[in-house]
Amino acid sequence: MIRTATHAPADYRHRPERSIVHPGWLDRLQHSLTGRFELNPWRMKLRQKRFLAAVRVQSTAIETLTQSELCQRARELGDLIRQQGFEDRLLAQQFAVIREMSGRVLGMRHFDSQLTGGWIMVQGRIAEMKTGEGKTLTAVLPVITAALAGLPVHVVTVNDYLTGRDAEEMAPLYQCFGLSLGIITHEIDLPGRRTAYQSDIVYITGKELVFDYLRDQMKLRHKQAIRMQVASLHSTRIESQLQLRGLHFALIDEADSVLIDESRTPLIISGVQGNEEEQAFIETAWTLSFQLQEETDFIVNRDRREIDLTEQGRKTLQYLSQELGPLWKGSIRREEIMNKALLARFIYKLDVDYLVRDGKVELIDPLSGRVMEGRSWEKGLHQMVELKEDCELTQQRVTLARISYQNFFRRYLHISGMTGTAWEVRDELWRVYKLAVTPVKPNKKELRIQYNSRVFNSRSDRWEAIAERCRELVKQGRAVLIGTASVAESEVASEYLKQSGLAHKVLSAKQDKEEAEIVAEAGQPGRITVATNMAGRGTDIKLSPSVEQAGGLHVILTEHYESSRVDRQLAGRCARQGDPGSFEMLLSLEDQPVRSLQGKSLLPTCRSLGVNSAAGQKAALSLLRAEQKFTERQNYLARQSTLEYDHKQKELLAFAGSVD
Repeated sequence: MIRTATHAPADYRHRPERSIVHPGWLDRLQHSLTGRFELNPWRMKLRQKRFLAAVRVQSTAIETLTQSELCQRARELGDLIRQQGFEDRLLAQQFAVIREMSGRVLGMRHFDSQLTGGWIMVQGRIAEMKTGEGKTLTAVLPVITAALAGLPVHVVTVNDYLTGRDAEEMAPLYQCFGLSLGIITHEIDLPGRRTAYQSDIVYITGKELVFDYLRDQMKLRHKQAIRMQVASLHSTRIESQLQLRGLHFALIDEADSVLIDESRTPLIISGVQGNEEEQAFIETAWTLSFQLQEETDFIVNRDRREIDLTEQGRKTLQYLSQELGPLWKGSIRREEIMNKALLARFIYKLDVDYLVRDGKVELIDPLSGRVMEGRSWEKGLHQMVELKEDCELTQQRVTLARISYQNFFRRYLHISGMTGTAWEVRDELWRVYKLAVTPVKPNKKELRIQYNSRVFNSRSDRWEAIAERCRELVKQGRAVLIGTASVAESEVASEYLKQSGLAHKVLSAKQDKEEAEIVAEAGQPGRITVATNMAGRGTDIKLSPSVEQAGGLHVILTEHYESSRVDRQLAGRCARQGDPGSFEMLLSLEDQPVRSLQGKSLLPTCRSLGVNSAAGQKAALSLLRAEQKFTERQNYLARQSTLEYDHKQKELLAFAGSVD
């Protein structure tokens, strides 16, 4: 049974969060065995049916209540839940009230699938709901329930657009229950954030939330414990500098994206370091990099995105820098900055890893294709890319604080989430976060049609086939969504479509401001939309009546992404909520470097058979899938490495006054 708590007192020492305990082998074994039981999707079926039946009974009983009477009833139930915990009999009554109020205020009454998803999340689990099942409306069930029970609630989203959109859409319902709502996006200043965090419900992206937590940690670490205790007795000055009220209740939208995909890279707060001498050091390294020879002085490993200096390269660098001053004396420092220069030249690509806008280098999120506002690379890499693109050189940044997503979100007293694609990573979610995944039966039967995948030898052959496929679909009155891996690939796709005389829209990091408008029009007849990865994720593509009649939206995947989940997410943009729709994969062998042992073993077969035969197609598809599995494994190892590194950084995670 999960027990709730009242609002945390203002004193920073009582800001609750869960301590991180590193379990021994016996605890890990017990946790693994428990997971086999918790991850059984059939385990909770009977409870779900009983719960839905109870909600239906309660719904009938409250139909005649006025709006004010519903609010009063919700507050009374909130008090009971705070005292007795998240018991099904109380949850059924509260969900019935919320559903009734939602129908009156928003004109949207929760389906059984949404009631099930909300109930699953109150249990501290991840609800896997098919795309288009209405997760935004589902979220208000656990959010309002927890907030009325006195828990400060954080609703975590994947980007600022969804933060604002979801909060504003649900705001009238929250207001009816007398709950305050805070919205935090990248543009909100520190005073605005402090005010927002005092709200009952806060909508915020994962990155903004973690950075605010780190800022609080830095303030606490810079105060001596005795000074903090004395100050707390006489004033609230220290308290006023902090933002979060603790880590009580988190509901994570697109949970697999936040907890899995984004967790490969730790969140880092950096500070400016450097002077004219440091800037000259970077500029000199950039110039010297052109005097080193590939293969002789350094090896480029594009698959691992690494540069390795050879022994000859180290000697060459030492010789070239011997008259360059004190910053070049140490071998570690000069080799590290040279590595950054070579990475900028050979690994980091324009419109793939970053774009240049208004004379500034902006990083592209490899998962979503969106710009990562305010982010930069550290240790001189960002400045090297600026030199590469002839941008104004910014000052170098150094790490002040860091934490992984894994260690941050595990500190919540209650964590839950929802997504359309979590089953593939259910074991990792359980092992790292102790979050079990429970699938939810969709509200309507899926009508999605999957066409056979096709593989082409070259990119050009693949793009020509895509253009021809689009021409056929446009004639049928269908709408088409083409998924690409990067901004650069989107532009290649756009060029092929232009040459074919096909009108289209491009949605990528360069058009992030117009995302909602582009997505809103993507379901019109004859409309072709090119989108990077999951750009537009979380936004429904509404079909016009004629498109629905013609067969709905057709999605074309142009390559396997880093995870099969992302493939499934993109395919899931069509055929939502019983709409018609279809998808297919049109792939190219030229896109995929072969790195896995299985892929290398299949490569000779693919070359000998070609892709024009059935056997050749089968071998090529097997090769591409093997490479995707290899990438999934590498990403998993990267996440584990990030987590293990955090385990060694004990001083970053100790919250003042808590016991670890």
